[in-house]
Amino acid sequence: MNKIPKNEIMRKVIHLLSAIIPLSYLWLIKERPIMLLILVSMTSFALLVEFMRKSVNHFSRWFYGLFHFMLRDNETKGQYTGATWLLIGWTITVMLFKMPIAVAALLFLSIGDSFAAIVGKLFPIIRIGNKTLSGTFSGFIVSSLFVLLVNQSLLPIVILSGSIVAMVVELIPSRLNDNLTMPISSGLIMMYLDSIL
Repeated sequence: MNKIPKNEIMRKVIHLLSAIIPLSYLWLIKERPIMLLILVSMTSFALLVEFMRKSVNHFSRWFYGLFHFMLRDNETKGQYTGATWLLIGWTITVMLFKMPIAVAALLFLSIGDSFAAIVGKLFPIIRIGNKTLSGTFSGFIVSSLFVLLVNQSLLPIVILSGSIVAMVVELIPSRLNDNLTMPISSGLIMMYLDSIL
């Protein structure tokens, strides 16, 4: 069994905790305009932080002093952080899809991606790039079961298909951030299947 770097543990704990957003949308907020207002505000703030850490030296020093232990190499070199991509992905997903589909897609991201990373690092079986089939399979199982438990209207075949697509997108190497591509891709297949079944 391999060890997981501390920065990755913290990132994945935060990633898992981000499930509170889609669950709040499902159980508390329920209105798309209100959720979009919240997400657009959070995304705008994240983009402002990205701008300031690249262009304001004092802010940049403060930012890296506070978050350096969580950042990946590409993020320290100026690329958007995973958190910013997560917020962009959430906002677009809620904008594009009705609530049950958006919630499922966001849970595949927050739960499926986290378990894929954790299990893939602990028990790396069959590597594809820097991902593993063991991680992908565990992400599929855990996120599918969770979404099936909280689902209120989607057919199981729609949920399972969305989870498969989300985890395949997570597995395949891409230049695009999977915090963006996973929920949008799974949302598109679920929207299509939901409309024909």
